[in-house]
Amino acid sequence: MRVFLRLLGGALLLVGLVGAFYGPLEIFVFYIFSEGGQFYYDGFGMGSLWFAYLAAQNLGYYLVAAICIPLGLGHLWLRRWALTLARLVAWFWLGGGLLLIGNLIWLIPAALRLDLSREVLIFRLVAVGVAALIFLVLLPVLGLWFYKSERVKAAFTAQDARAYWTERYPFPLLAALLLFVIIIIVLHLAIFFQGLFPLFGQLLLGRPSAYIISLCILIAGILIYGLVRLRMWAWWGALGYTAALAISCLLSFSRYSLTDIIAMLNLPAYEMAFLDRMALLQDFSLVLLTTGPLLVALGLLVYSRRYFGKGNETRQITGL
Repeated sequence: MRVFLRLLGGALLLVGLVGAFYGPLEIFVFYIFSEGGQFYYDGFGMGSLWFAYLAAQNLGYYLVAAICIPLGLGHLWLRRWALTLARLVAWFWLGGGLLLIGNLIWLIPAALRLDLSREVLIFRLVAVGVAALIFLVLLPVLGLWFYKSERVKAAFTAQDARAYWTERYPFPLLAALLLFVIIIIVLHLAIFFQGLFPLFGQLLLGRPSAYIISLCILIAGILIYGLVRLRMWAWWGALGYTAALAISCLLSFSRYSLTDIIAMLNLPAYEMAFLDRMALLQDFSLVLLTTGPLLVALGLLVYSRRYFGKGNETRQITGL
């Protein structure tokens, strides 16, 4: 088992190093699409959809590196914190997979209206469905089963007898903390999409939304600090913060389809012409994609109420 875990760690480390390599390398793609570049088009720049996508893609490489490099090293060294991190990643892989499958199901009615023969359409739907089930559900479920097995636990424990903070800290709260980190990342990405922000039935764009986005990022950071220390004020604050964001996303994105939002963004003509050809996404709604994770965070916070305000027990958990 130790040999297999170290081989797995080597593979994860390799993936992380590839992400760390491509992160800075792909920044140069901006030059290719900027004025004077090989693929420049009028309107490319801050506020264009392709610019925002490239920024998100680059961030993705860095996130892969940030997750896989520590995870790989933890497997190579067989550190117990890596076992907790692996379980956390597997749960988020499964949760993200179920969220994506839910959105794919939402697209089925639009897919059935595509100008394709019935045989081709059914084949593509089945192929996408099977691939989604394998990569988004089956693999993370296998990962959870693997990392919960006694043999894997024993392999890590035999090599590393130290009990880390991540093991003492409640696992549901670790997941909630990671969701808050994701919220901060998504809010940063929203700035590249012309500052798109849902505000209780409205969609704000541009400079007016920048102040709200910055405030939300600041509040999320403060709440993370309080949640790590299991402070009661942080639990109440996180509960209200998450509920407000969930309600805001539900009220706003239920009113506007993706086509409506694209029309608001005032994108370059080249991008509008490209998006007009993507009939599959025209009636797509961002409700599930945005509200779903916030409701999960809300549920984790409600479940974790028992860990707050216990004095000596809190200090034993956090070591603070």
